[in-house]
Amino acid sequence: ENVRIETGNAVTNLAPGFDAQVSVTFENGRRELFDQVVLTAPAPVVPRLCPQLSESEKQRLNSIQYLGIICASVLLKKPLADYYVTNITDFGLPFTAVIEMSALVKREQFGGNALVYLPKYLPPDDPAFSLSDDEITNQFLRGLESMYPHFNRDQVLGFRISRARHVFALSTLNYSQNLPPKQTSIPGLHIVNSAHIVNGTLNVNETVQLAERAVASMLKNHQAQAPRAAEAVY
Repeated sequence: ENVRIETGNAVTNLAPGFDAQVSVTFENGRRELFDQVVLTAPAPVVPRLCPQLSESEKQRLNSIQYLGIICASVLLKKPLADYYVTNITDFGLPFTAVIEMSALVKREQFGGNALVYLPKYLPPDDPAFSLSDDEITNQFLRGLESMYPHFNRDQVLGFRISRARHVFALSTLNYSQNLPPKQTSIPGLHIVNSAHIVNGTLNVNETVQLAERAVASMLKNHQAQAPRAAEAVY
């Protein structure tokens, strides 16, 4: 109730607005003002969207190192094995794990078939991000053939590739001390992303808890303020 969700209209700029509000500019040129904005973009993306942050904030955000991911979602006629997660340390294989969802979820949920994820974690500037879907597909299928002698390509019903350059923030020396605070120098603008997970690993539970803590903190700090325009999350 009283929520508007917009898709296909990227945010290009966030800046201080009138009366301590946050000005949000969209790619179609539209500009709106909000009382509070929560920006959930990866840390290195934030300085490009918020050029009026302090130099110290931008430096700390840009210093956070990330791993990206190329992940294949594969629908098969039958399972590869009976294991949910197989972590791989062999650098000769093109992916870093085999995750068989159908070992955890009944195959009836997939029409009697098997669903497998093949993730590959790598730096954001890795040349593999420039490979075509066909090139990645062939590499990954060759990897499956080398791991599972009973596997053949006739078993593949569907093969989809997804890419994301900033997924997993790497915890480096003195990481928590150097992490930028959630409240920025721009009044009303907050940054909350997976880089703020400092006492756990990147997973759904940690991400939900991070969001819940951030919302509780915002409500506590601003409950005495009269509402003005709106609140937004990007």
